[in-house]
Amino acid sequence: MLAQTVLAPHRVTTPELGAVRALMTEDESAISDAPLYRPEAGGLLLLLGLVLLSPKEPKEEK
Repeated sequence: MLAQTVLAPHRVTTPELGAVRALMTEDESAISDAPLYRPEAGGLLLLLGLVLLSPKEPKEEK
């Protein structure tokens, strides 16, 4: 008898569908204002540092 009540089909109502849609499409809330990790910013700084510290071509003497 218990299996019949547990496995009985359930009809989904319009308010339930609306609640599920709202949960699926809702944006995540911000939990802090901390800056986000951006690895491309670190790579750009590294590239800039390497360009600035790279050896220069020797100048020709006059």
